[in-house]
Amino acid sequence: MNSQRDKLTDTIGEMDDMNTPVENPVYGIGLDVGTGFLVSSKFKTTNKISFVSIRDAFYKLEKHLFNSTMFDKNKMKYIETEDEVFVVGEDAVTFARIQNSSSSRPLAGGIINPKEKSSAPVLRELFRYVLQGHIAKKDEILVFSIPGNQVDNLDFDTTYHSMSLESLLKQFKVKPVPINEGYAVIISELGIKEEMTGLGFSFGAGLVNCALVYKGINLFEFSIDKSGDFVDMQSSKAVGESTATMGYIKENKLNLEKSEYDVTPEERALIFSYRYIIQNTLAEVKKAFLSQSSAKVLEPIPIVISGGTSMPPGFVNLFKQELTSVKLPFEVTEIIHAEDPLRAVAKGCLIWANNLEVS
Repeated sequence: MNSQRDKLTDTIGEMDDMNTPVENPVYGIGLDVGTGFLVSSKFKTTNKISFVSIRDAFYKLEKHLFNSTMFDKNKMKYIETEDEVFVVGEDAVTFARIQNSSSSRPLAGGIINPKEKSSAPVLRELFRYVLQGHIAKKDEILVFSIPGNQVDNLDFDTTYHSMSLESLLKQFKVKPVPINEGYAVIISELGIKEEMTGLGFSFGAGLVNCALVYKGINLFEFSIDKSGDFVDMQSSKAVGESTATMGYIKENKLNLEKSEYDVTPEERALIFSYRYIIQNTLAEVKKAFLSQSSAKVLEPIPIVISGGTSMPPGFVNLFKQELTSVKLPFEVTEIIHAEDPLRAVAKGCLIWANNLEVS
């Protein structure tokens, strides 16, 4: 993918233009590097945030089937090289659904996908898309999200993932700084302050990320490998539909407030899968707390929930129901659903980046 023909449609300007200072900028950039979506964020004023997002997906097309005129006319996002064409973003998912197959991802299970040789170059171009227009100066601090170490999986390597992302992002002449995804959620919803305390959950596509923050200090963090993708896979097995179809139903039709007796078989399978991942998350949280002798919570704390997997109506109520059957080693004052679940991590990254810029 080093050809001069590499491009992503709908980009605005080249890298030199992206580094042109804007009038009275608020420095710092946030970037949620999620398995399902990439979301960037930038303060346009001290009170207004601009977000740019793209689905973290690509679909490989045979070169002879590609018609650039038709793609450009329909404003479809794609990357073209001398040998290959990759449809990216939402269009990749649409192509997969039409073909009754699945799109590929640069990330899998929260980290760069080692099974896809095109992951890094595709991810670089997706970064270009979401960062265009955000970069106001050379070496501007860009805070990007990374997952915590996975529960009971010593082979889950966040260090290599973080270093790989830093390498890709440095190509945009920024100063990349990693932050745990769960910690970013707490910053987003509670703000940076000395008394900032809470248990943050980010229910993403690949992982559930969790961080315990006490008085502004991130005491410990971890991730759980059953989240949105698991819901799609398990429910697809139950009803014999593709994961792409189940994902579409989950994102566009599912209502977790409904009884499993009053919905379609597909929705019923999704409800059962959702109930399972919440039960599993709470069980893993309890186990993680009991194994962390240094993380004793002596006062009631809030739980903050975010992430695209938490977006179906009724998710928080279902979480509350399952919470009543689990005795956690601390009391919960309230459960806060992020104001904008899909953008909360990017917002938290941005707030931290701006804090580093001014400190």
